Amino acid sequence: MTAAETAPSQAGLPGMQAERIDEPVFGGHMVVYEGGRGQARSVLLVHGIGQGGARDWRETVGWLQKSYHVVAVDLPGFGASDRANALYSPGNYARVLKHVADRFLRRPFVLVGHSMGAVVSLRYAATYPQDVQRLVVIDAPGILHRFSVTSQFLAHLGMEFVPPWLDPLEQLLTLARRLLAPLERLRFEPQVILESPPLRERVLAGDPVKIAGLAVVSENMSQDIPRVRAETLVLWGGSDTLVPLRTGRVLAMKLPRAQLEVIDGGAHTPMLEAPDRFRAVLQPFLEIGLPPASQAPPAHLAKHGAGRCLNERNRVFEGDYDVLTIEGCRQIRIRNARVRELRIVDSAVTIDDSQIGGGETGLYASNATVVATGVRIEAEVAIMALDSRLDLAAVDLLGSRAAVSAPATSYVVFSFSRVASPNARGDVHAFFTVTPANPL
Repeated sequence: MTAAETAPSQAGLPGMQAERIDEPVFGGHMVVYEGGRGQARSVLLVHGIGQGGARDWRETVGWLQKSYHVVAVDLPGFGASDRANALYSPGNYARVLKHVADRFLRRPFVLVGHSMGAVVSLRYAATYPQDVQRLVVIDAPGILHRFSVTSQFLAHLGMEFVPPWLDPLEQLLTLARRLLAPLERLRFEPQVILESPPLRERVLAGDPVKIAGLAVVSENMSQDIPRVRAETLVLWGGSDTLVPLRTGRVLAMKLPRAQLEVIDGGAHTPMLEAPDRFRAVLQPFLEIGLPPASQAPPAHLAKHGAGRCLNERNRVFEGDYDVLTIEGCRQIRIRNARVRELRIVDSAVTIDDSQIGGGETGLYASNATVVATGVRIEAEVAIMALDSRLDLAAVDLLGSRAAVSAPATSYVVFSFSRVASPNARGDVHAFFTVTPANPL
């Protein structure tokens, strides 16, 4: 096949010209779609995992190319592009996009990525910041540490590296025990499989879907996210069960200039499930970028003194507490709260956008599972954990004596978090087994 051979018509996009080109990263051929060539501004669309490839944008390209020069791709391994047993990683795909951009696009352009393509786009924007005027990230998997108990993307692809997803408010305690406790023994390193063609064939059947899926959830973006210069719109389907909204919230917190928008009626592919709402959110960003940041005053927190939950379900705690005790409870949420001392025993709890601590111990967790996002915990011992499982994302953990002390072995997963204690200091995106002899 020659570089300029026309791609199969059934793989096309409405109103878009398709061209098959050589690509130098994997040494094969890929298909590039182009429309709106007379327009001055350019947009590059990057699809997620799925054999439809660029056809995931079929509801978008019609209106988009009326105002923009639009380029979409079938990434190698997908759509009408060549497939192989190759390392389909976000880094390699970013190099593929660079080749496409150099050939087809005016600089700077708007980069729009969905699912796996969103992670590829983040990698591209961090690596080639001068190319990207604005960035749109839609329902990006991975991002959080791969041992996060709210990660279920691989299970969706038919892979058994993580157990099937359960709502973090349903049976989270059981899920976390199944997932976290064996990890220290398994020593599972996806990169070993990904970098070996024989292992990719044996373990992943040489399947681009499984290779790309494992690569995207194994990608450590913790150093790249802060380097993205472009204004970023983080779009999330409000009903996405493959990549929970928690991931979008963390991205919006950690990207230097970002705003999160939730698409009501959308799941993992909101541009197909809620195309009108998707357009209503995306189009203004393409035209003018992010609106000015709001300067709303902090909300008043109602004072409660002491609070208690005993053998209950489905409770929500907000406000200002001196002491909050949760024992034998499930489906408990703490949000928009300030708690001087938080005690969680035999319970599963999610904590969002809260401050904890101020005394000797901030959070005491015994036989507990805690999923915390956007939380600051500060005390002499920030967390005292006994036989517990902690999944912390965008959390600041400050302990003058210890960040995490564990009289009984406990497991902690950090995603995009920060630790400051005599034992550890700095940004952390990692999994730890904390023991009496090894506090954090």
